[in-house]
Amino acid sequence: MRIVRVAVVAAVLGLLGLLVWDVAHGSGPGVAQKVDQGRKVPAPKLDLPRLDADGRLSLASLRGKVVVVNFWESYCVPCKQEARRVADTARAWKDKGVVFVGVNAFDTKRAARAYLGRYGVDYANIRDGVGTTFGNWGVTGVPETFFIDRRGRVVPPHITGPASTKELEAGIRLALKS
Repeated sequence: MRIVRVAVVAAVLGLLGLLVWDVAHGSGPGVAQKVDQGRKVPAPKLDLPRLDADGRLSLASLRGKVVVVNFWESYCVPCKQEARRVADTARAWKDKGVVFVGVNAFDTKRAARAYLGRYGVDYANIRDGVGTTFGNWGVTGVPETFFIDRRGRVVPPHITGPASTKELEAGIRLALKS
């Protein structure tokens, strides 16, 4: 129980630190807010260690493909509710040139890897241990899902909360047309 409290306090302090840093540096609203206003914006840098394999994964290496980026945490109930749907949708679109990337934060590697196995998540997943990417993307909670077109732009829609198959496929189709 004490470990859980420490983890929660660390997560809250991490998010608070990101908020203070963002306000102090005046970077303006994150990607989520801009996309929610209907804008297409360049995808922020995303280059993190992989959870599902050795090495790192960089979003820049996926340029030219449509990418679905899903932010999640292993203890998040809505993340668990959508996990199998997202994994099934990733498998359905894999041969059509659509790449899914999961971004895990605030978890231990062990908990995150157990989640991947438990829910059959077999697409690429990276680890942002303290959530430093959340500020640039404008992530306010998990799960959140973004769509990136072949030109490297985050395009509407942006899904907050558990994504349905219908929402995921609609977002993919829009990114493919962009």
